[in-house]
Parts: sequence; C-alpha cells; structure tokens
Amino acid sequence: MELLQQGSKPAFNEIYARYSKRLLYFMFRLLNGDESLAQDKLHDVFLKLIERPDRFDSTRQFKSWIYKVASNECNKHYRGTTGLSYETLENVEDSVDPTIYQYLENTSFKRALTLHLKELSYEHKCTFVLRFQEGLSVKEISTIMDCPEGTVKSRIHHSTRILSNKLKEYNPINTL
Repeated sequence: MELLQQGSKPAFNEIYARYSKRLLYFMFRLLNGDESLAQDKLHDVFLKLIERPDRFDSTRQFKSWIYKVASNECNKHYRGTTGLSYETLENVEDSVDPTIYQYLENTSFKRALTLHLKELSYEHKCTFVLRFQEGLSVKEISTIMDCPEGTVKSRIHHSTRILSNKLKEYNPINTL
C-alpha cells in the first residue's frame, strides 16, 4: 500500500489482482446477485483507492480496510435506493461471469440460501457473508463493520438461526 501511495502502477496492479475477484464476489452477494451493480461498485472501490490512497489507515490491516470500503459502497446503494428490485438467481445465471459462476453452482440449496440471504437485514447479511463465505474472523468483521465483537457474534448467531430454520428441509438429520 505504501508503494501505491507513492503512485506505483505495479502496486495497484498487484492489489487489484489479489483482491478484485474476492471483492466482486463479496459485493455480488451483498447486492443480491446483481453482477452489473457489483462490478460498478467494485470499480468505485478501486477508483477511490487510486484517487485517495492517503485515506488508508496504516494502523489497520489492508484486507479489513478494503472490505470496509466495499461494504460501505454496498451500504450506500441500499441507503440511496427505495423499492429495490431483487433478481432471482435463475435470472442472473445467464449473465454471470464464469469467475463468479464457479462459486454459485446450480444447486437447490445454494438457490434457497441466496433467496433467504436477501431476507436478512444488510448488517446480518454482510456479517454472514464475511464470516462464512469470505472466511474472516470475528475480529476482522468487527473492524470492517465498525461494531463490537459481541455484536458480530450476535449477528452471526441470529443470521444462522434464521437461515437454519428456513433451510431445515436441507438438513440431512431431518430426513432420517
């Protein structure tokens, strides 16, 4: 990041190569499968990185910081939008870039999970995606979401409880 702050193009290329696919997938999930919107928001994240590299707080981990910027971009979309139109995964499949599609296999469970994730509040959905799909720690999520670790744990518990109730038909224990 220090090299980027000095205007190094190779440093930007390295950061883009390292984070763009994961951030796109993260934003794709938060924006309910709207690939075009996720790509626009990803563009905004990297544009901010180029225009204002001085905004990076060197006391924080870069990964947590860039996920925070991405999360804020998605959150801005929700704050500024009324009457959101949610596309179903079926409508998105044809337009999904192959790099995204590899994460979204055509399974009934993943379709149901995607559908029910849309029903969660933005904070709960973001916490769930960061924890279980991005594999971040509670501490990292706490930094990204700007809330105490206890709140993160509560959101994880709340979202997993809701999702497990809605997805219980997929629980193999229930079929015995």
